[in-house]
Amino acid sequence: MSEVSRCKRCGRTLKNPVYVEVGYGKVCAAKEGIVVHKGDKGTDHNRKADMLGPCNIGPAIVCRMENGEMVTNIPHRIVRHSPTGFAWGYGGSGPAELALNALSCVIGQEQAEPLYQKFKAEFIATLPEAGGTISVQAVKEWAREHGARV
Repeated sequence: MSEVSRCKRCGRTLKNPVYVEVGYGKVCAAKEGIVVHKGDKGTDHNRKADMLGPCNIGPAIVCRMENGEMVTNIPHRIVRHSPTGFAWGYGGSGPAELALNALSCVIGQEQAEPLYQKFKAEFIATLPEAGGTISVQAVKEWAREHGARV
């Protein structure tokens, strides 16, 4: 018996292999800010997403606990380390996922790729469990200091 894939947002069954890989249905992926590329003529289901540019998250990265769950203003556009979501306050896969997505929102994915593990260690892993905010301006200054063109 094969495992049934369900959307991480609404729980509906996923049938399209592209959306099974992403973990969200078409509508929920869009609501989460995830860009899904179907490949040329919709036939290449394993094509990696193109590099994503910055997105508008406002003046700060916001991480907070809400009803016992971690909530942030960062869209989960890149699924690489933790398909189940973001985390902070330690150096694991959830914080790596948040670091990559947060940094890519501020400076774009291409610039974020070589820096996000350092960003995780310095900004995301050090946040308290209750959460906190990280100024977008501070992130841009940090990125410039580490060689990014911002």
